Parts: sequence; structure tokens; C-alpha cells
Amino acid sequence: MIPTLNLTKKVALVSGSSRGIGKGIAYHLLSRGATVYITGRSQNDLDLTYNELNRQFPDHVCKFQGDLSNTSTIAGLLQTINNEKGHIDVVVANIGSGRSRMGWDIPDNLWEESMEVNFLSAVRLSRESLRYMMDAKKGAIIFIASIAGVETIAAPAPYACAKAALLSYMKNTAPYAAQQGIRMNAISPGNILFPGGTWDQKTHDNPELTEKYIQENVPLQRFGTPDDIGSLVCYLASEDASFITGGNFIVDGGQTRSI
Repeated sequence: MIPTLNLTKKVALVSGSSRGIGKGIAYHLLSRGATVYITGRSQNDLDLTYNELNRQFPDHVCKFQGDLSNTSTIAGLLQTINNEKGHIDVVVANIGSGRSRMGWDIPDNLWEESMEVNFLSAVRLSRESLRYMMDAKKGAIIFIASIAGVETIAAPAPYACAKAALLSYMKNTAPYAAQQGIRMNAISPGNILFPGGTWDQKTHDNPELTEKYIQENVPLQRFGTPDDIGSLVCYLASEDASFITGGNFIVDGGQTRSI
């Protein structure tokens, strides 16, 4: 089979794409010819990213400012995309936050907040996207999970449990989607460094301790980048991955030990 890692004529939606991993994903999708809807809650961040990407990929970038953890907001955006482009081919569920509390004595509201942002928002986005993709009998949905959902690492329990639930949801829903020609996969990043992110803050606050952690826990002895995630998203979104569904792809420099 001749490689076809070309996303020309594909329409993609990337949630949480005004910065960080989501921005990197949007860039890689655009670089391979896709039309991409970027989203974010902060109008300022969204505008800055839109202007940057639109200079490089004119007429291929669209933006939406809003809360994509809300079902009605998601449904409205998907209807807009369908009306404007006639189809939606790729959806990347990227909303998430690892900020919570370590330890065992964690109040209910922090558990609920983590499940809402790291699990339920992705469930809603994928569920509403499936309604449109099933009409076309094709499409790819990609969840951005975390190695915290794969095995025990130094992460808050609410975040780890929410990401584990997301992986279970993907695995249990993928067979139903496959019956309609739709593929669902997940990517579990390790330590990804980008401006304004958690690891950027840790590097600033305690560079020696952060470097020690990476050297001792990551065999490749470096941080990952949004590019590392974006390139894999493009592969999973392409026809090159037409026989891949229900998979979780770990991108962590070798940090996790489980098979």
C-alpha cells in the first residue's frame, strides 16, 4: 500500500488548541493539508494562535471561542462546521488539566472537577461527533489521555483516575464506532514541555530537581514536545492508519514500564 499521509480535504476539530499540545496538533494537521477548527476559552490566546497559524496556512484555519465541556456548545459548533464545510472527518479531544491535589484526603469538589474536565468533556465531544460521522460512515476520533491513566506515576489521583476512565471509555466505545466505519484511538503523552504548561512552571521553579526527575525517570532523558504528539495524531487521522482502532499509543520517552 502506498503511504497516504496527506490530509488535504479533511476537516478537523481540535478542542483546547489555543496553546500547548492542542496548538501543536493543529499545526501538524494544517501542515498536511487539513482545514482545522481551533478552540479555546481565552479569546486573547485563541486570537494569537489563530493569527499565527493563519499567516502560515491562510484560508485553512477557523476559530471558535467557548466552553467545549458543555453539550449544547459542542452540538452548536459541530452543526456550524457541518453547515460550513459539509462534513467533519477528524475530532481530537484534547481538553484536560493535571492540576489537583496529591495524597488521599481529597475533597469531593476536586474529584468532580477533574472528572468533568478530563473525562466527561471528552465523552460529550466524541458522542456528539459520532452523530455526524455516522451519517458519513467514516471519521477518526482521537483522545489525548496521559500515562497517568496507564500506570502509577507521581500524579494526583483524581487526574489519573479520570484519564484511566477515558482510556476505558475509548476501548469500550471503539467497537460500536467501528461498525459505522469510524475509528477511535487514544494517545497517552508523558512529560510534554511547552510555554505556560505544568512542566514549564516546574522547570522555572526548580530547574535542578526537574532535570533530575527527567534524567532518572525518562530513558530518552528529555522532555517531549507538542510536535511529538501532533505528528502521531496526523498518522492516526490518515488513511495509513485505516486498520487501527481501539488503540492507546504511549508517547513518553520510555518512562512507563508496563507492557
